[in-house]
Amino acid sequence: MLGGYYREGLYGFPVNQSKGVELFQRASELGSADAHYNLADLYFFGKGIEVDKKKAIHHYQMAAMMGDNDARYMLACLEFNDGNIERAIKHCMISAKCGHDESLTRVKKGFIAGDVTKEDFEIALRCHKASLDETKSKQRDRAKAALRSQGSRCLKSL
Repeated sequence: MLGGYYREGLYGFPVNQSKGVELFQRASELGSADAHYNLADLYFFGKGIEVDKKKAIHHYQMAAMMGDNDARYMLACLEFNDGNIERAIKHCMISAKCGHDESLTRVKKGFIAGDVTKEDFEIALRCHKASLDETKSKQRDRAKAALRSQGSRCLKSL
């Protein structure tokens, strides 16, 4: 994403934090879940801009509503930290069913702690496996291997 290239100075682009943020904001206005997620991280961790937890949560929510499972997991973590276990588990259940590994781990921990029923844990396991099985292919495996051999940082979407 172009905003990231400016923020990190990748592929010959000059390092320009404000230009990167501006491009992420524009992309988020155009409906990019990735841009919302990147803005959320920038606001949450204060990377090049002032920390603003309210804006971070807004952008995580927008990305999650657009199907970004990493954003949904971050919302779950925030809910756990705030003591909202039930809401956190709901976020984790949704993203675990979509194949998100960290969310499935949290659901498992919730099951062990008694916060998740056996039935819900089994559903999450079955859906997680089905999601992963749906995305398996020889072509995808070859692409991953090629990217790894080149040291690529673009493996998230595969």
